[in-house]
Amino acid sequence: MSARSKARPVPAVPSQPDWTDVLASIEDGVVVIDPAGVVADLNPAAEQLIGVSAPQAVGKPVDVLFGGERARRVQRGALHWAGELVRDTLAQGVARRRGEGLLRSRRGDVEVNAACAPLHDGDGTVAGAVLVLRDLTLQRALEATGRRAERLAALGTVALGLAHEIKNPLGGIKGAAQLLRGALDDPELVRCTDIIIREVERLDGLVEHLRELSIPPRLDLQPVNIHRVLNDVLALQRQAPAWGETALRVEFDPSLPAVRGDRAQLTQVFLNLVKNALEALAGRGELRVSTRIETRYHIRRGRGRGQFLSVVVEDSGPGVPPEDVAQLFSPFFSTKAGGSGLGLALCHRIVAEHGGTIAYEARPGGGACFRVTLPVSEGDVGNAR
Repeated sequence: MSARSKARPVPAVPSQPDWTDVLASIEDGVVVIDPAGVVADLNPAAEQLIGVSAPQAVGKPVDVLFGGERARRVQRGALHWAGELVRDTLAQGVARRRGEGLLRSRRGDVEVNAACAPLHDGDGTVAGAVLVLRDLTLQRALEATGRRAERLAALGTVALGLAHEIKNPLGGIKGAAQLLRGALDDPELVRCTDIIIREVERLDGLVEHLRELSIPPRLDLQPVNIHRVLNDVLALQRQAPAWGETALRVEFDPSLPAVRGDRAQLTQVFLNLVKNALEALAGRGELRVSTRIETRYHIRRGRGRGQFLSVVVEDSGPGVPPEDVAQLFSPFFSTKAGGSGLGLALCHRIVAEHGGTIAYEARPGGGACFRVTLPVSEGDVGNAR
């Protein structure tokens, strides 16, 4: 037997990890600082949190990144505490932690947990520091979702009772009013019966919306082309009297992939948002609808960062008073006279069931802006509807 035939394959030796790849794979923001307080590296998560790219940050003093000139250009100096945390760690050579802090990034104010640890060389000298920033957006969203679920569960108990106790009598009242209307000749009395019928239908719709809000929707998940949904909604609303002389500006990203969702339910969400915008404009002003791709954290645990399709519906109307913003998605809260206060609550429920988010964003120049984000379908999603 030859030497070659006796040779056994040598197992491959695992290659050493590329620390650039290691940093890039970490979902928390990581900033590496040298002993002189100069930024040596930062990962993509840190870039997104802080709002600067690595080429812009590397080689700059940490005070520029987290304080100093940059802090003076930011309201309330929201980045300044992070610079102090790094400086204290380098000076004292011990790990420092801040439970919660506020970062002002391109996404707006972001709550983070922050910890900074020193890097030591072989003889124990401080050779730099590592700052870790954990985005609390997901945690806060999960907490808010839990509180909302508790409220909706309580509301669901009431809604089911109302449906049983009220819907049957409402049907009887409506039927009696319709019979009475057919037997009347007095126009004034006919008008009164019409009012009864209309109000009964409104109450019946209110009870039905309560039922929908209290019971998780059954989603028929299919690949959905969100632009087709938006175009259908806009085409429908153009025929409504509320459109008036509204100017429409559409900015769609043609490269967007499909989302996996329930087309009918998503149509309900965007129809509600567009209707609200038109009512705020009262037939005058501008309605803007735009789409784009964003990278952010999934609302569900264990998913990490991912690609999200973002839809923004905004108008040039009066906007929402700051004191009302926190209650916008609460059941029965409405800024409109005669509104049921259930439309946005239903939108929130539907979007959450799709693994997305819906939020109101104030605009400096006035007007209302609602942003809906939906996770992009993974893999081959087939033909979008």
